Amino acid sequence: MAEENLVDQLVEKIQQKIVSGEYAPGQKLRQAELASAFQVSRTPIRHALSLLAARGIVDQGNYSGVMVKAPSAKDVRDMYRVRAEVEGLAAQLAAQWITDSQLAQLRRIHERFVQAVGELSRLRSLGQPGDGSPEYQGARSEWVHTNSEFHTIIYGACANAYLQKMIEELQLGSSRGLIASSALGMYKHRMEKNIVHHDAILVALEARDELAARQAMATHVLESGEFVAAWLENQARS
Repeated sequence: MAEENLVDQLVEKIQQKIVSGEYAPGQKLRQAELASAFQVSRTPIRHALSLLAARGIVDQGNYSGVMVKAPSAKDVRDMYRVRAEVEGLAAQLAAQWITDSQLAQLRRIHERFVQAVGELSRLRSLGQPGDGSPEYQGARSEWVHTNSEFHTIIYGACANAYLQKMIEELQLGSSRGLIASSALGMYKHRMEKNIVHHDAILVALEARDELAARQAMATHVLESGEFVAAWLENQARS
């Protein structure tokens, strides 16, 4: 039982690092390095990686080792088309059920998101994109975190547990990891477009306009997917 609990904990910890983008799509996950990082033996690491492979989060090849799953650009476009429909429905339902308290929280998170975008733009104007400085990493982390919080509140407000579960499964693994990784290549116009999208979603929710909320969310997800797919294509060419 203790061994099973350890493996479960390792699965969650490794998955979280993939979701956050710390372990990027296409990155090799070496058992020895993971064992050292988590201060465990290779055996529970091996079992954890097998479970992550079963979830479709990593690829476990016979010769190439274990790699964070890196979907193709077509895979990303297909996935985001599905996400646009599902998450658009969640926003539509949220417009009906979201509370005033949740709306106020959403507005505060959006303001933090805007500040994070501004800080990233400022830091990039001073140096190279992808700068590894603590300030840049902190701003990037805040961007990813507030983006996730914004969407999580909306999906939590849809009052449909089955829909929430579907969204969670769609966003596991490579989807969130790609968002975090592609943020490194996000240019100022694209980041500002995200602000416009979030604001349109928020305004529709505050107006309790179900159809506008659905359309705003679907547009946001589709355009985000197209950016991630294009980023993947550029990575492949380079």
